[in-house]
Amino acid sequence: MRLSRPSLILAAALCALAAAAPPASAAIGYHTLFQDPGTSRTADLSLDNRVVTLINATPAHEQLRFTFRDFNSRPIADALIAAHLREVDVRGVIDGDERTQQTVIDLVRVIGADRVVVCGAPGFFNSCIANVDPPSLMHNKFFTFSRLADGREQVVLQTSKNFLSPSQLTYYNDMVEIDGDGPLYQAYDKYFADLQAQVRTDDYDVTAPDDGPNTIFISPRFQATRDVDDTIVDRMDEIDCSEGGSASGRGLIRVANMAFRSERAVIVGKLGELHRAGCEIDVIATNLDGDIVAGLASEGIRVRPFFLRRLSAAQPQVIVHSKFWLVDAISTRTGRRTKVVYAGSSNWRGDQQRSDDLLLRMVDDGVYDAYAGYWEKIRDRAASDQATPASDAKPPVSALTRRPAPNAAGWNRDDVALRIAASDGHNVSNSGLRSLHVEMTGAQSGTWDLAGEQDASRVAELVVTAEGETTVSYFAEDRFGNREAPQAHTVRIDRTPPRIAGLPPACTLWPPNGRMVTVAQVTASDEGSGVASLTADATGGDVTVDGGTIAVRAEKAERGRARTYALTARATDVAGNVAEGAAECVVPHSQGG
Repeated sequence: MRLSRPSLILAAALCALAAAAPPASAAIGYHTLFQDPGTSRTADLSLDNRVVTLINATPAHEQLRFTFRDFNSRPIADALIAAHLREVDVRGVIDGDERTQQTVIDLVRVIGADRVVVCGAPGFFNSCIANVDPPSLMHNKFFTFSRLADGREQVVLQTSKNFLSPSQLTYYNDMVEIDGDGPLYQAYDKYFADLQAQVRTDDYDVTAPDDGPNTIFISPRFQATRDVDDTIVDRMDEIDCSEGGSASGRGLIRVANMAFRSERAVIVGKLGELHRAGCEIDVIATNLDGDIVAGLASEGIRVRPFFLRRLSAAQPQVIVHSKFWLVDAISTRTGRRTKVVYAGSSNWRGDQQRSDDLLLRMVDDGVYDAYAGYWEKIRDRAASDQATPASDAKPPVSALTRRPAPNAAGWNRDDVALRIAASDGHNVSNSGLRSLHVEMTGAQSGTWDLAGEQDASRVAELVVTAEGETTVSYFAEDRFGNREAPQAHTVRIDRTPPRIAGLPPACTLWPPNGRMVTVAQVTASDEGSGVASLTADATGGDVTVDGGTIAVRAEKAERGRARTYALTARATDVAGNVAEGAAECVVPHSQGG
């Protein structure tokens, strides 16, 4: 039998899908695919080809949905048009900034403006749902297929990739297909319908489905301030760092993201908290602001910038365009150690919270292992050759952490380790760090000038050991001479307990006339942090205590036996050091003892 060209395409797609199809017994199937430019910066079309294969394998009358942020791929556009012409129900949503792309014009012209929605209107919104402008984006990058020729149904394809040639062909991007998860498919389908309808709100904030192995967290999400309701931080609240996959047996967090910007500094704070709780954390990113790098580095979190600039047509730019992070730790949701992949299209920058976007959570060991292997490949190749810009007016940033933290009054009783990090960030507008200057004055003194940067930051590790008050001043300077305003941090150390005075060295009461006798005027002094509290007490008979004044009754015990009073005192200084004292007063049996 002679096959027509559409039939040939469908047959070829069926063959291509056969190897990737999950076992028939699997309730939910996963297939991961990763873009890899290699060490030679070679264009990798594997993700593009996979999408074309899936589109070609969609039978007539089935549903196919797509979302594009940046788009000019002619092969994918042609595949979508061909699917429409063979009566596949093709519908799509495209960011408004792409309306002048010829591929977009062709999709709208052939498939129809009611089926392919270009978000917003010229000069007014690029998003479909988010109503903040500027900036708001339709930043999603997913497909859904109701059924494919290999028999799989309710297929969701989520990727970090913009199908924009040639730039994105040498980027690191990830893709995952999930089939057979009905609630997840329906959640994507509902979200897509709202995108197409251009339902306008600044707080879509949907989590769906609420349970199951796969969940999406959808924005735009309203935030009263940038410190609250951050989608990434909320997910990190589910991590218990006490057990996981690291060499130390603690929790493990691995990040690969295109952008980590100042607007999401609340994530730095959360990562620092998790690191202090025991998690081993490693961050790979392409676009990092100075305060982000300095904040992470000051916490001891490894930061690996990755950016290879375009050197020629034969050596194109290479960046990390993925937006995934991995967790191997105890989940506070289940109380069990769980391997979790967070993927999707959400960069760690401010506009993602107020754009059409989503974060996909997957709980599956196989998916985790595939993503972990990809992360390790990126880690092993992480490098940067950013050129110095022609101008730079933004100063670098420094950050300080201390261990241990002071008490509520600002004092420590042990040595204090300081970790001061400086960075000019890692993006094309920053010239790079020239130096970090640190100076100590007061109880301890010293000056340090650290030149240059390592992995986009420079770190000074110092220990304050001297008792008393030490002021640590520091500032960073970039290669263009921009200098941040000096910062100062005070360390107060007091290891010496307070001194107690006023307890009698020896105390004998005679005659035993039954009168109350003042036997101690207890006081305390402290030359360090100062006295915080003083308590005095006495036992053994009739006693009165008024502050540090102790009085006892001069009387024998029953049957004329000697009576002994036990006097105690306890002083605590502001730093928490404690001193204790004790004495005895005796009313003897007779004057001779």
